[in-house]
Amino acid sequence: MRALTRRWRTALVVYAAVTLVLTLLVGSHLDAAAAASSASLWLWLGVIWASSVALTAMALLSTQAALTNAMQSLVQTFHAGDARTRPVGPEDSVFAGIAGSVQRMAEELDGAMRSLASERNRFEAVLETMAPAVLALDAGRRISTANRSARLMFDIPAACEHVELVEVLRLPAMHAFLDEVFARTSSETEMELPGTQRHIRARASRLGDGGVVIVADDTTEIRRLERVRRDFVANVSHELRTPIAVIRANAETLLDGALESPQTAEPFVTALFRHADRLGRLISELLDISALEAGKRVLTAEEFEFGELVEDVLAAHQQAAAEREITLAHTVPHDLWVRADPKATEQVLVNFVDNAIKYGRRGGHVDLASSVEGQTVRVEVRDDGPGIEPQHRARIFERFYRVDSGRSRDAGGTGLGLSIAKHLVEAEGGTIGVDARSPHGSIFWFTLRLCDASDPAETDDEQAPPARVFAPPEN
Repeated sequence: MRALTRRWRTALVVYAAVTLVLTLLVGSHLDAAAAASSASLWLWLGVIWASSVALTAMALLSTQAALTNAMQSLVQTFHAGDARTRPVGPEDSVFAGIAGSVQRMAEELDGAMRSLASERNRFEAVLETMAPAVLALDAGRRISTANRSARLMFDIPAACEHVELVEVLRLPAMHAFLDEVFARTSSETEMELPGTQRHIRARASRLGDGGVVIVADDTTEIRRLERVRRDFVANVSHELRTPIAVIRANAETLLDGALESPQTAEPFVTALFRHADRLGRLISELLDISALEAGKRVLTAEEFEFGELVEDVLAAHQQAAAEREITLAHTVPHDLWVRADPKATEQVLVNFVDNAIKYGRRGGHVDLASSVEGQTVRVEVRDDGPGIEPQHRARIFERFYRVDSGRSRDAGGTGLGLSIAKHLVEAEGGTIGVDARSPHGSIFWFTLRLCDASDPAETDDEQAPPARVFAPPEN
């Protein structure tokens, strides 16, 4: 149909051109006399000439209409977003070349737009997954971009584009920082988010269009670790200074003449030994906690009988308990099997029993008990000493933390035992804590994984075995 229409337009143009040429040729060969006598001939020539003009105009109008339809089809194709579809139009017309050039240009533009869209999507994906908060503002301090971290850090709503920052962020320190940035090229500051105790470090730079880009990091954990490091260094220095000073003073006294008298030298030598031993334990525990925190100490889980381990620990502490007239007892069943690292479990249990003996009341009791809760075993070491105040219980497992520092040092404590115990228990997936005991005393507890060989029904409180007592020897 399109080819037929094209042939008709061509035929009309050819006919109009031939008719016009014939009319001009005939008119040029007629003289005036012949023309006067042949008025009818002139009339027919005029009619023929006028029809040729009309037919030519119709052909031109038809071509223009076809071109218009083709251009409209081309525009609709571009508007639909698919520049690769070839529009319908007069392919062999004089305007086909123009339409083809426009289409090729549109295809190149479409490719460029698709490439830009792909780059934009990648940029947005990277921006959204960045850990630092990124906030971009225009010259009027309206938000143009805010990634996920920025929205979470500053509690900004998702629909925040083109919204002034002051409307969604009530942080005077940030707005004062922006005043400084707009007055300069770039700046950097640290601030605390009100009501959260979170610290952030913000860096900002000006853009060429007058806007600002802010990049902020949460430095709360870094500040906490720096504080812990400072406290640790200060505590270690203090703990090392005391025994070293005592060792030096006693050594100087011995060198000044006390060494020649055995009776006079004995207490100084005893003090040397005691503080040297304390210094050695402090260094050993520092190495232990360092290895635990660095993940260099590997714990190996094994299945073993927990009741037997309890018997061995209490037997090892019988002499220390007898010196303070403390009675040791336990109700842990012999057939209670657990899965844990035996050495780590023994270290935790030894620390709890040792503390209960040292800081419990003279003539008191230290009891060990266990209870099965699902697939875990809760182990408790109970004493009837003065107890620990609630404000101290929350920090008792921190390094070098002491409820009574003077009493702890007199008892030979380093302040690291409970911290090491906490690391060991948590490394095996357990939990650890301390509770108050009624009417007085403390309960230090930790959990272990129950072995399949143990029967929970046999370790209930209703079927608890009789207490095994390690009483101090009678005088």
